[in-house]
Amino acid sequence: MASFWKKFFNINHSEPDQAVAEDASPPEKPSDTAAAEEKPADPEASAVGPAPVRPTAEISLPSEVSLKICLQTDVGLVRTNNEDRGLYTRPPDSDVAVQKGTLVVVADGMGGASAGEVAADLAVRRIPEAYYASPNDPGLALKQSLETASSEIYRMAQGDPGLKGMGTTCVALAIRQSEAFMAYVGDSRLYLLRDGQFYQLTDDHSVVNEMVRQGLLTREQARNHEERNVLSLSMGGRPEISASGWDEPMTLREGDRFLLCSDGLHDLVSDERMRLIVAEFPPEEATLRLIEAAKQGGGHDNITAAIVHVCNAAAVASAPEPRGTREFTIATQ
Repeated sequence: MASFWKKFFNINHSEPDQAVAEDASPPEKPSDTAAAEEKPADPEASAVGPAPVRPTAEISLPSEVSLKICLQTDVGLVRTNNEDRGLYTRPPDSDVAVQKGTLVVVADGMGGASAGEVAADLAVRRIPEAYYASPNDPGLALKQSLETASSEIYRMAQGDPGLKGMGTTCVALAIRQSEAFMAYVGDSRLYLLRDGQFYQLTDDHSVVNEMVRQGLLTREQARNHEERNVLSLSMGGRPEISASGWDEPMTLREGDRFLLCSDGLHDLVSDERMRLIVAEFPPEEATLRLIEAAKQGGGHDNITAAIVHVCNAAAVASAPEPRGTREFTIATQ
């Protein structure tokens, strides 16, 4: 199956481009840097489809806060197609950008044949559209955007027998000025590395995690449970859902590193190993090493990782630019 990079419609509905992408490889290979430098990205949006890409671009606005973002995905070692999808974007409209900020989305599709790909594709396309078009504050708008996309996935599945039963998990992070907002459905996760500590900020919508909450299983037992991937909630699984998220935004600190990932990563790589990788390496190298770690663990599922590194403008200007890592500079007040 040919590898390709899809760029979905951004908020001003500009025509999407396509570019050929290479499969993810260990970060030691010098050819990775050359490949990244030859493929400048549209500064408004980047998305990954069945294969990882290393887009490099910058958005510069007057600010004291900047973000370095890298998003990578890989088919893994067992499956023949990649049903994971991911996107990060910032709208070209400056007023909307100030109101809603930068958005990062990771979706893990599921369903027969190619149905999982369809569900995840729709999620990463529809969520940014709904989020940036919403008049509500970012926290509520983000949760509603996942719920809107879920309803559309459900309706599409009901109208096409070939897509019946399709769905997707999803985790989305929005950063506006010095605040972060989050929403999710299923078992795609958001982690935070802060001051050397690694926090899981999402709580899986899964049958096994419910057993952990009830005290029937320990977290270690849950990691190896045969039903750990059975979901209690997914996008597209029912006509309407209620996405989980924060009631209040998180205030960012310089040095914060967020990790968004599908279960193809967190199922096979321990929290401690993820912490060490995210802490030690710049975003693109870290995402590649996380994918390689999941492959070393068996690579039985598609693997997607996105890292968002919060740093100030001075640090961005003086530090060597990580290979293939996008930099966003966002306005603060």
